[in-house]
Amino acid sequence: MAFDADPRWLGDAAWPGNAPLVDASSGAEPPYDLHAPPVDPAVFKEALAGLASGVAIVSCWDGVTPRGLLVSSITGLSVDPPRFLFCVRKEASSHDVLVQAQRCGVAILSEEDEAEALRFASSSLSHERFSPDAWRLTDATPPTYRGGLTTTACVIDQRIDAGTHTIFIVTATSVALTPGQPLVAHARSFQRLAI
Repeated sequence: MAFDADPRWLGDAAWPGNAPLVDASSGAEPPYDLHAPPVDPAVFKEALAGLASGVAIVSCWDGVTPRGLLVSSITGLSVDPPRFLFCVRKEASSHDVLVQAQRCGVAILSEEDEAEALRFASSSLSHERFSPDAWRLTDATPPTYRGGLTTTACVIDQRIDAGTHTIFIVTATSVALTPGQPLVAHARSFQRLAI
C-alpha cells in the first residue's frame, strides 16, 4: 500500500566512521550524490516497507476546503516544546496546501480507524474524506478528527526541503487523548498489535 507520505533516507553518512551529517539549513551539499544513491532505490523501498510505524492523518484548510493526507513518517520530536515532525512527499495532493498553511491537525489513529486511514491513503477515495460525522469542521481550528488515539491542533513551525519530500516540524497547541490500540503500517498494509 502506498501512502501519500513516507520516510526517505539516502546514504550512509550516519554510520560511525563516515562523513558527518550536514545541517539542512546550511545550504551545504550532502556527503553523497543524491542522483546516484549508494543502494538500489527499489531495494531500499522494500527496506522501508519493513519498518513498522504508527499512522496519522494531517489536516489543514485550503481556504474554505478541508485537506489532508495519511502519514506513516510521524515521530515525536520533543516534549518541551511539544513537537512532532513528519515528512510529506512533494507529489502528494495536499503537499502544497500544507506548505502554505500556518496550522494543522494531527490525528494519530487507532485500530478502530482503519476505514478512515484507507480514505486518506488513497487519492481515489478523496471524495469520501471529511464527513461531518467523523470530523469537526470549524473555522476556528484545523479540521479535527473525532476518532483516533490522539487529536492535536498544531502550529507549523518549520518546513525543511528534503529532496523529494518536505519535513514539517509542528508544535502542539492542544491535545486530546482517547484510550485504545494503535493502527500500524507495515509491509504496505495496516496491522493491529497482538495482545
